[in-house]
Amino acid sequence: MEPVVVLILFAVFLGALSQRVTGMGFGLVSGPFLVLLLDPFSGIILVNICGIVASFSVFARTFAEVEWPSFRHLALGAVIGTIPGALIASALPTAPLQILIGLLIIVSLISSLTLGRLGRRIPANLGTRMGTGILSGAMSAAAGAGGPAVSAYAVLTNWEQRSFAATLQPFLVVGTASAVVAKVIVHGGVWPDLTMGTWIGLGLVLVAGLVGGDVLSRRVDTSIARIGMLVLAFGGGAAALVKGIVGLV
Repeated sequence: MEPVVVLILFAVFLGALSQRVTGMGFGLVSGPFLVLLLDPFSGIILVNICGIVASFSVFARTFAEVEWPSFRHLALGAVIGTIPGALIASALPTAPLQILIGLLIIVSLISSLTLGRLGRRIPANLGTRMGTGILSGAMSAAAGAGGPAVSAYAVLTNWEQRSFAATLQPFLVVGTASAVVAKVIVHGGVWPDLTMGTWIGLGLVLVAGLVGGDVLSRRVDTSIARIGMLVLAFGGGAAALVKGIVGLV
């Protein structure tokens, strides 16, 4: 097996593991590696495909804890947000776009954590959910990073971790699928050029990562899972920012 294939499989395994334990993180963990190992276009498509499968698999185990009203409002906003996100992605050069998204992720998370420490909260209602969904959808279509916006919302509304992680799964399925459709319509897409053996391997490591994450999730405290979620979100923002700066240089 070629080294690049091994690295692709390992990246997908880590992403699936993170998705099950923290509720998010597939794109944040595996995305940067897959883009580097493949290319920016087919890499993002592969991230989206595997991310949809991972989220749907986790959703099948956690659907009883989903807050359906919250899901409907967030998902509707995400579908709307993918349209301007795809347009922005097609209009801006890659490096400035990555810098913009990275800064947006970092600033939103720092702001939410600061306000949370000060005891400031926002109401969990139709307006805040729709607004969060629109921002998440736009970021997902523009850079494959829709999770951090919802993470900031969870902090500011003090959303209980288990319910948040469960609701996030169908939301990510809808948001990611909408982002893929919007990007293909606006500026096309490139299907990953992988062998049948590699596709089978991807399926196996996805299952292995989700099963391993299921075992870990029973042993990891919810506060630790929330910290892991925020670390992943910050890491995704930092990775996008650094990659954009390097691209400009």
